[in-house]
Amino acid sequence: MSEEEKQKLYKALELAEYRTLRRKAMLNENVVQSDEQGKPKVVPAREVFMKLYHEPLP
Repeated sequence: MSEEEKQKLYKALELAEYRTLRRKAMLNENVVQSDEQGKPKVVPAREVFMKLYHEPLP
């Protein structure tokens, strides 16, 4: 796989993550993240979205 293909794939994954997280945040759903010890925890998607992207949500 060439570097250009890797970059395209990376950008596509970033966009998919953004869209999924934004949709979940708008629907007031939760997501699962790992804590400092690697254990899963459930957190509001809105909280994660605002922390990562600093964008307002409707």
